[in-house]
Amino acid sequence: MEHDARSVANRLILGAHQAGRPITNLQTVKLAYFCHAWMLALHRRPLLSQPIEAWTYGPIIPEIYRSLRRYGGEPVRRPIDLAAAEITEHPYDPQEASIIDQVSEKYGHLTGIRLSAMTNAPGTPWEQIRSKYGRNAVIPDPVIEDYYARIADARKLRPRADAA
Repeated sequence: MEHDARSVANRLILGAHQAGRPITNLQTVKLAYFCHAWMLALHRRPLLSQPIEAWTYGPIIPEIYRSLRRYGGEPVRRPIDLAAAEITEHPYDPQEASIIDQVSEKYGHLTGIRLSAMTNAPGTPWEQIRSKYGRNAVIPDPVIEDYYARIADARKLRPRADAA
């Protein structure tokens, strides 16, 4: 099932807080992007219900960015108020939960700048779409899936057994 990106953001924020790690808006957006990308690559289905856009400084999920922009570059202090946004949360299935947890474990310690460098490198979905269609174009899921599936194949990555 596709989830509202702000719900995924909250899981990432709460996980960072539980681990005693600060997390910024930029980190949250980039981590949610990686969650969506790896879900597409490893399970061939989307995680997020909202599109990802090719903004000037990388792939952005506008709903997350706008919900957390009041923090600027400072750590996010509390999760997004989903009730105020009239968002109904749905439980994550084992594959979804595993992807979010793995992304948080693997990339959660990286700065927003480092995560941006990873998402904005030559040949990435962001660079492909931005160079072809310009600012704020939607990055189609098939472009994201193809790019990350190739990485998964090259690294022989497979879904973890706990997510089968």
